[in-house]
Amino acid sequence: MQREEFAKYIRVRAKELGLSITKLAQQTGISRQSLYDLFSGATEQAKLSTVISLAKTLQVHPIHLFRHLLDQVETPRYGIKDGDAFEFLRDVTIPDNSEVKANQTFVKTWEIKNTGDKAWVGRKLICLDQPVDPSYVPPKSKTLTTCRGLIPTSSEIAVKDTKVGKTVSISVEFKAPNYPCHILSYWKLTDENGDISSSMTEGLSCYVNVVN
Repeated sequence: MQREEFAKYIRVRAKELGLSITKLAQQTGISRQSLYDLFSGATEQAKLSTVISLAKTLQVHPIHLFRHLLDQVETPRYGIKDGDAFEFLRDVTIPDNSEVKANQTFVKTWEIKNTGDKAWVGRKLICLDQPVDPSYVPPKSKTLTTCRGLIPTSSEIAVKDTKVGKTVSISVEFKAPNYPCHILSYWKLTDENGDISSSMTEGLSCYVNVVN
């Protein structure tokens, strides 16, 4: 994604929420000049707090916004180590901040590309979340905080063998918790030995807004 596309994403998302650039600056606490600097590609100056504040106001997960920011950096997005690397292409289903009903079962699908220098054979996508007690309901004061607690049908998903330069879609079936919240599930790819691939650093995530 080029710089102008990143700026377009921010502007379009703000417009969807009825926010002018001035209102966006006011609600995020970020100066208009700093926003324009981000639009122009000055990502090396972006602080973590700035990105989180902007993502919160735009009602998207910070990971989603970081992906857009990293696309402006003129270096490889994922380093290659031992021949492994991948690129996240898109959320095929359930994009970040999608609404799902409490107790709803749904399927999240990501599309990624093998950007390394060797084919993927016998790979898996594994869940890194802590075990969840389905009966747990957080205190009311915490129901709107980001937490982990989506329950996957399986914590390991086989990845179709994928040649270098080719894409693959990976799907996970989840069940949402029985209480309203913003919730995140985080996943990573394994190598051919079943170990988490350290070079595929970002991993994949599912971030949804659970409502009654």
